[in-house]
Amino acid sequence: MQTSPVILSAWQKLRSREITCEQALKLLVDAEGNICLERLDREVSNRFFRHFPDRKALPPVIPLLLWRGCYYLGSPVSVSLDAIRELSDRSLTEIKIVPIAAKSYRIWSHDPNRISSSAPLMNPVTGQQDQEDISEATELYLSKAVDQIGRLKTLISGALRNRASDIHLEPMPDGLRVRYRIDGVLRDITKLPEEISRKVIVALKVMSDMDIADSRRPQDGRIGEKYAAGEQSELGMDMRVSTLPCVGGEKAVIRLLPRKNPFTDMNKLGFSPQALATYSSWLQQPQGMVILTGPTGSGKTSTLYTSLQTVATEQVNVVTVEDPVEYVLSRITQTQVHEAAGMTFAAGLRSILRQDPDIIMVGEIRDNETAETAVRAALTGHLVLTTLHTNDAPGAIPRIKDIGPDPGLISDALLGIVAQRLVRRVCPHCAQPYTPTEKELQVLGLVRKEANLDSWRRGKGCSQCFNSGYLGREAIVELLNVDETVREIIYEGTMTQLHRYLKEINFVSFRMSAIEKVTTGVTTVEEVLRVLPGSTFSRKATLSVKHAELAAILR
Repeated sequence: MQTSPVILSAWQKLRSREITCEQALKLLVDAEGNICLERLDREVSNRFFRHFPDRKALPPVIPLLLWRGCYYLGSPVSVSLDAIRELSDRSLTEIKIVPIAAKSYRIWSHDPNRISSSAPLMNPVTGQQDQEDISEATELYLSKAVDQIGRLKTLISGALRNRASDIHLEPMPDGLRVRYRIDGVLRDITKLPEEISRKVIVALKVMSDMDIADSRRPQDGRIGEKYAAGEQSELGMDMRVSTLPCVGGEKAVIRLLPRKNPFTDMNKLGFSPQALATYSSWLQQPQGMVILTGPTGSGKTSTLYTSLQTVATEQVNVVTVEDPVEYVLSRITQTQVHEAAGMTFAAGLRSILRQDPDIIMVGEIRDNETAETAVRAALTGHLVLTTLHTNDAPGAIPRIKDIGPDPGLISDALLGIVAQRLVRRVCPHCAQPYTPTEKELQVLGLVRKEANLDSWRRGKGCSQCFNSGYLGREAIVELLNVDETVREIIYEGTMTQLHRYLKEINFVSFRMSAIEKVTTGVTTVEEVLRVLPGSTFSRKATLSVKHAELAAILR
């Protein structure tokens, strides 16, 4: 009878000096993160678990190797620094984490049935497979949480590991749906059981110092320092919480904000060289008004803060009035709106003008008094930066005129207007050359022979981008420079005249910026269409781009 050959574990081969540590790890874990279970060593596991009799207290890890005082552990998730420190404190001298596939962890955990029934999830928009690991990792960690606060900390840690900006907790008939907003797009992560849904929301309100007895009105709060542990304390996160009564209970949203502004370089905002040169020239002016416009979540605050840091030198006094203060900036005096105490935007702005400012940032112009004061400040020796909510840059002009200031004052005060959106970038890890369809070229108004086809790219989808094909975001901007002609039109002209003039001078429109982003491989046509207003690619706007115009865009 033929006997099966004895397979030595990777650890045994390593100890006998047949292979190196690096070769042993390659024997255990392949390039896709799959584990060769036959190469694992029982003694390595036994030694590791002597320190951890309660495996439920562990993060999801598999002991792979023990070599020269270092434990190599496989994990399907990013293990937090706190968890690694805790493992090391159990007299384990050094810990190194090796990424593995979630399915391999489930097999090792004696749950093979779940593997065979697991099918790839398809995204109905992209047609690509969605990454399962976020949900799987979250569920693995949730299974080890002992109470509701532990579950919430698990969800927050998972959101931070996966670059999420918001966590949505939504009551459903069968439980509490959890979604993360990653790169501006919401993703279903998991669903908490119905029997603990209300308890989780109550625990979140306790953590946020809200009134747990009142579930009939919206509430706002922030998660206190004593609950900020692990990655959020390491990164210096500000966690703001909002609740809203709805059918089935209360919905909660947790906003995750770094306390320090992550944007410090104007060149990283996404402006084209032409647009950045014009915008930078506005910031060098001693007086005037610059308006940033766009919907919530379009990156206006990040652009404003980066701009303020650029101009906040030793020689100038920079003061802001915001609602709320989202990032704490050096060399800048920041004040926060408090309407209940009478500290409105208008009141704050009036007070700022008595503080000898050189540069003023008003978080948002909402009413006539604020607009009037801001415009007059821009005319009396101050550089004023502010925001409005409009669809595009030209739309800011009728909006601010509608709020109330005299058109003559507005035309004299304005330096320029920036409208922006955030588009997802093509993932650099899985980007591939892409040939556009005729329909895509038609949407942008491009002729194939002039469309810079060698630079078009599309992400195939990989573990780095959760199989979405996109990783990270950057701004796509529309920039209206207020020259003498525009000033005259603001004062005594019409929007029709303005649009006609802007078309003549080929101003930096959303359409031009979109063409630049797509034809240089930064993003895709689908992504541009997802974030830009429909009027950007109207019939009049999509006339074929001339060769000289395209060359100017790509230059």
